[in-house]
Amino acid sequence: MKKIQNIKIVISASLLFVWLSSCEGILDEQPYSQLSEEQFWKTQTDVVAGVAAIYDGMQKTYDNKYYRWGEFRSDNMTRNPSTSTAEILELLTNSITPTNSSTLRWDEFYLMISRANLAIENIPKIAGYDRQLLGEAHAIRAYAYFHAIRVWGDVPLFTEALKGFDQQIQRPRTKASEILEKVILPDLQTAERLITQNVNQFRFSKAALWSLQGEVYMYLKDYAKAKTALTNIVRLNAFSLVTSREAWQRLFLNDILLGGKSMVGPELIFSIRYDLTDTDRSGVQGIFFSGIPDAYISTRLENKWTSRFPIDSVSWYRLYPNFQPRTKDAAGRTLFGDWRYFESRESGVAVGSSRVAKYRKANANIADDTDIHVYRYANTILLLAEAENQLGNKDAAVALLNQLRTARQLPTVRAADFTSKEQLEDFLLDERQFELLGEGVRWWDLIRTGKAVQVMNPINGQTDKKLLFPIFERHLIDNPLLTQTEGY
Repeated sequence: MKKIQNIKIVISASLLFVWLSSCEGILDEQPYSQLSEEQFWKTQTDVVAGVAAIYDGMQKTYDNKYYRWGEFRSDNMTRNPSTSTAEILELLTNSITPTNSSTLRWDEFYLMISRANLAIENIPKIAGYDRQLLGEAHAIRAYAYFHAIRVWGDVPLFTEALKGFDQQIQRPRTKASEILEKVILPDLQTAERLITQNVNQFRFSKAALWSLQGEVYMYLKDYAKAKTALTNIVRLNAFSLVTSREAWQRLFLNDILLGGKSMVGPELIFSIRYDLTDTDRSGVQGIFFSGIPDAYISTRLENKWTSRFPIDSVSWYRLYPNFQPRTKDAAGRTLFGDWRYFESRESGVAVGSSRVAKYRKANANIADDTDIHVYRYANTILLLAEAENQLGNKDAAVALLNQLRTARQLPTVRAADFTSKEQLEDFLLDERQFELLGEGVRWWDLIRTGKAVQVMNPINGQTDKKLLFPIFERHLIDNPLLTQTEGY
């Protein structure tokens, strides 16, 4: 989001940030506040600025980590054998080391959590406070800790505002199950009571909160609650699936050579916004397209995609004899295949050498203000289909899948095509892989469904012992109460 300039943050956020930063970096950090808590958190203006600071923390935290955590560990990407950096190569080859600073440092991450804790503690003390803003603080804290337990497992837990160095700042890791039960789920419930706004692409609205609830409940395999949350989004009637190649492109494209930032459309539920007026920059361009990339779209994925939706007429009509594609290419000829495939990959390059081109089609040495799309309606529809399948409602699951297929001008499927719950689950995961390529989702799909080792072991030797990340070595030095993740 566009930041409120000169945001004033109370000093306690800085205390936690100093501890969580490496020792050698402390002197380089500028203080986040020159105000005491007694001077701040007095008015609604302070509340607005304090919550804006949490979103500012999201910009800093997620940049390219969002994709390192959710995309580059999966079978979506393959290494560039000549240019992959050591840190990206570790992700692609399942050989991450505790020295991988760009992936593992959590100082900005905990600064975001600290700002949320400050808001949660102080907003209720202000007369006539805005319930929506307090709900957003709870939602972001839940979102942050949900990411933390999936990335690292057990992590240090902070739920109170830190007000001085006399407090217990160094803490051991708290069990992930305890964080789920005592923080994440209660925060989700509290946020649902407080949040009043149904839709806002760049803030936690009811739609964004229900998206997070659906994701958490699917992770917990509580499919009935996931269905309720995701159905709530559908019932808002605020979102719809785009039905043309051009509209789908506009959801993502941020290419100055093709007219500049678009990233608009009826599918966008919640995005982390970046703006050229900010100092913070998105990591999308650098990690996917800028110059010679560290990684390409995997040959395995491209072959699966064109096998499901052939790009030549003979293969297409052999598989779909009664379905005539309606989309045309630039020359006005029938476009065989899936337009998402052509819009997601770099054109004119061989399979296995294509960059992710959802967000950019050409190199441009410019500041990157590409938004991170966290929740999108297509994700909702496919996740709801997965929940219905797990609940034994095959017809409902297939109907939702066909809703997406129809919107994308692709052939539909029949419930009779699937003889087991597992078969339909795998099919839905493939559909999610095609639809959500480059959106930081695939690894979490594999984790949620317990398929990470099955899918990734033949590719990079993935094992159960390395599904979680190690703790960054500098954090272990600065906090002797921490222990390294088992397996590292």
